[in-house]
Amino acid sequence: MNIATEAIDRLHSTASSHRRVMVIELMGHHAGWITLYAGMAGGADIILLPELGFNMKVVIDKIRKRMELGKAYSIVAVAEGVEVPTSERPAAYFTREIQEQTGFETRETVLGYIQRGGSPSPYDRNLGTLLGGHAAELIHEGRFGRMVAKLGNQISDVPLSEVAGKLRLVTADTDLVVQGKRMGISFGIW
Repeated sequence: MNIATEAIDRLHSTASSHRRVMVIELMGHHAGWITLYAGMAGGADIILLPELGFNMKVVIDKIRKRMELGKAYSIVAVAEGVEVPTSERPAAYFTREIQEQTGFETRETVLGYIQRGGSPSPYDRNLGTLLGGHAAELIHEGRFGRMVAKLGNQISDVPLSEVAGKLRLVTADTDLVVQGKRMGISFGIW
């Protein structure tokens, strides 16, 4: 998440100095968690997720409204799994559509595999220590077939049968989506 957030942070200066719309495509083929978290932390104006779909009119209206309000640029964070009506990658599709429909100079960035790299944050390192320690305890106790997890503020474990093969998807009532909406961020459907 750190690399994706940093990439969005860096796009702000380019977008504002050149009065552009910047579309950044992030990982998230089925679930948009990376795009949601990085988009919110990086200050994206529009966040498009595979789970929520989009209405192009809503996207275009948001960009036009920002320009009318004197906001000289917009950042659009889009997950790679957002389904578009062409064979293009989502970033290419939105870049083309935004530029054609608004006349605003629009550029795309596809972050790709670089977002998987980078150093873990201190929080991630400490979380890894706690999760690994709990996993070692489970092995020592002979308790197999379980997944170590952080539930609330506690390190715990759950049966693999409860999580194996199941996607955890973003929904319209996910806390961060609700808060983003309150802050005026568009998710392409409102």
